[in-house]
Amino acid sequence: MKAIAFLLLLSVCITKIHTQETWELAKNKKGIKVYVSVNPGSDYYAFKAVMSVRATEIEIVKILKDVNKYPEWFAFTASAKLINQITNDEQLFFMETDYPWPYSNECMNYHMEFVKIQGNKQKITITGTNKSMNCKKSLKKASGYFLLEPDGGNTKISYYFHSEPSQNIPTWLINPMIHEMQYQTFISMRKKLNSLNH
Repeated sequence: MKAIAFLLLLSVCITKIHTQETWELAKNKKGIKVYVSVNPGSDYYAFKAVMSVRATEIEIVKILKDVNKYPEWFAFTASAKLINQITNDEQLFFMETDYPWPYSNECMNYHMEFVKIQGNKQKITITGTNKSMNCKKSLKKASGYFLLEPDGGNTKISYYFHSEPSQNIPTWLINPMIHEMQYQTFISMRKKLNSLNH
């Protein structure tokens, strides 16, 4: 009985690990790859976007910290505002996501932290902290990160995120198109970074 119980537990753990690591390539265009994955306990997909840019880590961090300008390049962002610059590497900000009619925009307050990690990499964590009163609807939950790492003379950017709307928006409306938001974000982000070098 103990052996059977152990095998069942092992099977559950392997299945969970496999689910968490199963990424499907949804878009591969112009040097940008966007993957989607089933997120355990959620009907809405998580995504991971990857690209390499001819920009320094300092330049990338600079535009990520400037949250007030997110609506200029962050796809489907209706508004964004810095709430509190806690330290040079930690800040709170508000962000409103644009949802298609007939649904209302949804927003959340986020905690962003810039952390150096092993191997000359930098991780920028973005965690939804609480509901915001600045819009009618608040996201149910949201969290993710940017990972910056050297890539020859370039910098590789990986962007992971998962969120859930509070409105009853059908998954068939969001999941098939979730990759497009990240693709458009990276296209605009790359243009913004290129403009810094000219």
